[in-house]
Amino acid sequence: MNDIFNEVELRKLDLNLLLTFSAVMRERSVSKAAERLYLGPSAVSMALNRLRDAVDDPLFVRAGTVMEPTSRALVLWEQIEPALGSIEAAVRSARLLDLKTVKRDVRFAVPDDLEFVLLPRLLHRLADAAPGLRLIVRPSDFRSLLDRIDSGDADLALSASPEGSLDARFRQRDLYQERFAVLYDADKLKLDGPSLLDDWLEAEQVLLTPSGVLSGAVDEALSKAGQARRIALGLSHFATVPFVLRSRPCLVNMPSVGAHFLASEYGLTVCSPPLEMPTFPVSLTWHMRTDADPLHVWFRDLVAEEVQKLRAEAEPIAS
Repeated sequence: MNDIFNEVELRKLDLNLLLTFSAVMRERSVSKAAERLYLGPSAVSMALNRLRDAVDDPLFVRAGTVMEPTSRALVLWEQIEPALGSIEAAVRSARLLDLKTVKRDVRFAVPDDLEFVLLPRLLHRLADAAPGLRLIVRPSDFRSLLDRIDSGDADLALSASPEGSLDARFRQRDLYQERFAVLYDADKLKLDGPSLLDDWLEAEQVLLTPSGVLSGAVDEALSKAGQARRIALGLSHFATVPFVLRSRPCLVNMPSVGAHFLASEYGLTVCSPPLEMPTFPVSLTWHMRTDADPLHVWFRDLVAEEVQKLRAEAEPIAS
């Protein structure tokens, strides 16, 4: 079977004509075909005439009250019937999802402050529900994630919500409002009591800075107040943070949910910042091309569910 087709040539033919042809072949009657298609008999007759012109054959001849197919129509039907069946099956299967048998890859962009705790949970759920689904984990940075999604490098991104309104080709689902927390090793650094702000300002601080710039909105606010903090180290990801904190009397200001789980995992301490810091929405973002894909819909719901669980477990710190 030749599976190569020419879209330009097919555009010259209204494929609805083939559905009319199919109905007449099954019913051997224009009026009954019209009922099958919920059309008027004249509409069926006109469609048949257009198809006759396209294939240069009468296709059907009347024999009493029955429309008998010509030999050309029988050959055409032999080829078209399985093709129409395949199209219907393909459309039906796109609506149905058998998670146990699906074999697909999903590119998931996730921030590294959540990656270490979220991925094991997702993998546990996938092993049970969709063992053939493979995750390809990509970096998640709200500054560049739209380009990553647009290019197909990520199918779904979990991140701080991109700034500004989204182009129509993107979809977004807000999950929760995040705030910052202070993470440190209490054996190395003391942060409590009325001198909390002074101790916070005096302590060496680790700054997460994917761009490499060692200042941000907090530093601008401090500068206006005539104050400054001591940034001793800039890192592009969170993986090194707990090891740095356990080696020196320093601190890091980071999203509260990730801080909660890093504290639990590495025996660190979390507290609220001694000054007001900005909050930000955390969301899932994806491209409209996967918006209705059953697998992607299911996976988005799964990620949202697990992230909400993480948020609830970290609520004492996050609130």
